[in-house]
Amino acid sequence: MNRVLSFIICIAIICVSLLRSDVYGQQEADSMETLKHGERLYRDGLLPSGKPLIGIIKGDLPAPGNSFTCISCHMRSGLGSVEGSVLTTPTNGRSLYAPRSNPPTLRPGMSTMGASGKGAPSPQPPPARPAYTDESLAAALRGGVDPSGRAWDPVMPRYKLQDDEMAILISYLKSLSSEFSPGVDATTLRFATVITDDLNPDRYQDHLNLLDDFIRRTNERTNHIENEIRNPRVKRQLMVSGRVAYRKLSLSRWLLKGAPETWRSQLEEYYRKEPVFAIIGGISGTAWKPVHDFCESNRLPCLYPQTDFPVISETDWYTLYPSKGYYQEGETAARFLNRGDDFPDCGKVLMITRESQVGKMLSNGFRDTWRAIGRTEPLTVRIAEKETLSPEHLALLIKKEKPDAVVIWDNAALPEAINALSAPDFEPPRKIIVSSGYLSQEFMKQNDNIRDIIYITYPERLPADEKLHEAYFFGTQPKGLKNGDSISKSTKLTYPLIKVMEQSLREMKENFYRDYLLDIISMGKDLDVPLYERMSFGPGQRYASKGCYIVQLGKGSHPELIKRSDWVIH
Repeated sequence: MNRVLSFIICIAIICVSLLRSDVYGQQEADSMETLKHGERLYRDGLLPSGKPLIGIIKGDLPAPGNSFTCISCHMRSGLGSVEGSVLTTPTNGRSLYAPRSNPPTLRPGMSTMGASGKGAPSPQPPPARPAYTDESLAAALRGGVDPSGRAWDPVMPRYKLQDDEMAILISYLKSLSSEFSPGVDATTLRFATVITDDLNPDRYQDHLNLLDDFIRRTNERTNHIENEIRNPRVKRQLMVSGRVAYRKLSLSRWLLKGAPETWRSQLEEYYRKEPVFAIIGGISGTAWKPVHDFCESNRLPCLYPQTDFPVISETDWYTLYPSKGYYQEGETAARFLNRGDDFPDCGKVLMITRESQVGKMLSNGFRDTWRAIGRTEPLTVRIAEKETLSPEHLALLIKKEKPDAVVIWDNAALPEAINALSAPDFEPPRKIIVSSGYLSQEFMKQNDNIRDIIYITYPERLPADEKLHEAYFFGTQPKGLKNGDSISKSTKLTYPLIKVMEQSLREMKENFYRDYLLDIISMGKDLDVPLYERMSFGPGQRYASKGCYIVQLGKGSHPELIKRSDWVIH
């Protein structure tokens, strides 16, 4: 009898456990679904039904939520923004559900982020208010009045939300920037940099040396601060100033071996062993997409990777590239042709592109931009990777198609083919565009009598200007380089990364959220740096250098480069 009773009790316990597991599983699924809908409301301005959220601004103007989203002002992290003299307060639950005292001033760094220029007025600190509750927050989102009775700014929308929709949005706000991101603990903020084994060490050693030096200097400064903050008054001052992140920094090196299709599993293993807060820098000679996709899926920031083959996307968020690489040259060529007064409205473009990774990036940049402008699709001729574009083949294509412009994405053998077009009995097109990035120094080998129609995409500062900037930024010789060594492109690309990291760590203070790191970078000032004329990230932008020159060669055996366009071509 006791055995039967015990058996019945065991079965009952198992049934209750299974039932409880099902209930908890369903609750977790419901919670995830609620957060998914809340994120869509906050980021995209779309209701669970898929319809736009409707807000009212300035008393009576309806504003669809998908064109006036929460992240437009409060940013993806929910920790607010500063643009010039305009301050947008945090909207994450941790901030909303705590009373706000009336601070005497903003911390110094924050008043300069996104400022329109020197001498711009600092934003005024927000007034004090009691903590929100679910009820007062819902009332404020609908009516625009905070718990103290103060009316919100008229440009802040008042939202028409049903009770269930409001509950979804409030639940998401409570979860927003509520727990520190992976890669940080009580003592250390961890970073990694990614290097692929398709490179010789001389391609990345300068990059690693500069990153190591940055980590060392930052930690030395933090050590000094830690020795000083035994005095409570000094500690308070440092906390208010935001001049230091109270963590040591560490940098791991993630070496990826073998074919790119194997990199994802290697990255997952590195990350499993040691989650990091962000990937900083990194270099690859062949691809970056596996790293890009890994960062997107893990919501892991990746800052300034050095690659000529960035992923071109209008929606991906977590990788900030120095530029669009070769794609940017193709993009610039299309814009330059489009704006030319001598190019007909229905003009014909012959695009000759080599079937290589570089050729595809260049042609994609041209074709995508040409389509977006509304022009007729270019006639594209593809050359196999090991095939040579002979002078005869090029001349035959031009004679047959009679294009108004020829765009040629090819490498070292191209100058010989182009120079043959200067024959007296041949009628060349009005413009031929080539890539300095693909040709390297070979683009200088053009005959004098054909230079007038050859236009070259040039995505860096012109050499004479760059020499002046090298002296300004690095002095006579960067630290760690021997006399006579040239300043590598890797060094120049690492320089803005370190500048951005130094500013971001100061601004981030104790808010160790990955999205906030990216928000801070998007609010930073433009960078005047080596290599590129200007680097900047506005909200939602993922490519820092947005410009490229079109140049021509001057006359003579040592020709100068002559600008035929501004740095940014719209």
